Amino acid sequence: MKKGFRFSARFSFQDGENEFGEILSDLKKKKIPYIDLTTSNPTQAGFQYPEEAIRHSFHTSDLITYSPDPQGNLEARNVICDYYRSKGLQIDPEDLFLVSSSSEAYSYLFKLFCDAGDSILIPAPGYPLFEFLSAMEGLQTISYYTKKENFWSLKITDLEPKDLAKSKLLLIVSPNNPTGSVFSRADFESMKNELVIYNIPLVIDEVFSDYVYDGESHSTLIDFETPVISVNGLSKILGMPGMKLSWILLSGPSDWKKKTKEFLELISDTYLSVNTPVQNVLSDLMKWRTMIQSQILKRIQRNLTILKQVLSEPKIAQRINCDLPKAGWYCILESKDFFPEDQFSLRLLKEKKVYVHAGEMFGFPDTDKTGRIILSLLTETEVFESGLGKIIDFVDEIKPLQSTE
Repeated sequence: MKKGFRFSARFSFQDGENEFGEILSDLKKKKIPYIDLTTSNPTQAGFQYPEEAIRHSFHTSDLITYSPDPQGNLEARNVICDYYRSKGLQIDPEDLFLVSSSSEAYSYLFKLFCDAGDSILIPAPGYPLFEFLSAMEGLQTISYYTKKENFWSLKITDLEPKDLAKSKLLLIVSPNNPTGSVFSRADFESMKNELVIYNIPLVIDEVFSDYVYDGESHSTLIDFETPVISVNGLSKILGMPGMKLSWILLSGPSDWKKKTKEFLELISDTYLSVNTPVQNVLSDLMKWRTMIQSQILKRIQRNLTILKQVLSEPKIAQRINCDLPKAGWYCILESKDFFPEDQFSLRLLKEKKVYVHAGEMFGFPDTDKTGRIILSLLTETEVFESGLGKIIDFVDEIKPLQSTE
């Protein structure tokens, strides 16, 4: 008889809790305070939500009647169309499929276009979630590397023909997490021919599309010649990750859309995961979009102002650099003193009780021996300023700032 339990090979990459997780668990267990500069959940970042109004919406809504539609309730889809209309874009509700989360959206799309063992192209730097979601579907990932000199925005030269030839999908995050880069219409037009040649649908994660600033702009890409699929949802639009509602927006040739909808409807009808109460109150929830987003954007701007002031100090500027983002919720600090960044981040947590993400988590290259750490701009301003100060103090302890004079 064989010993041990049998599990799927999907979990072959999972080797238990890493050292960061162990330290954080120990700090929480012992109730030792630490500064978390990785906050990505707005509901735990000190923002004000209209809780009573939201409770009232659910209280007065029909929470029981269930009329399943594989694409989601038409009324909810019309609310999403209104959202795009406010941005100057006309969307057909028949081009929308509602899902419970952006992760589920990818699960549907991977099932729609890929077979087990197939490859997809994912961004680097980029969010590591794609690798986990791909593993869950039995897919292989191929990273394409964007460049700092292009402000991390995808260019056609970043895509290798051999990778395009064996990939079923090209995934883009715009605005990118964590670089804040934006994929423009001009960028799309420059690679449109390759997408047609290699017959690859383009999937754009635009969940941070409402968080652009400092002169940057973002437009949802719609095309009638090339398949372009957008993913978005309430997690970022309303800063409410617990209100599980996201969507898939289809654009492309009419015959392609027809077949895509047929298969996507079959996938969606198999799961019917979208929460009916959230769909029923979506119109009410969206009324609070400006209130919630304005708080988040003000927090981001305050933290960026502090970052700019601190890093403008000449002695610090010689050691630490930050190309201030123009979109998204994150910023990237760069320094030779952060290299190797995983070791630096681990020591920072152990010795200064400051938790940051190492750049390698997001797939930043380490060829130039420049270390990168990622900070969340959602962090409450006082905490952000304190944590930034401790990072600088730690760098000073490692190698005194005056030694650079």
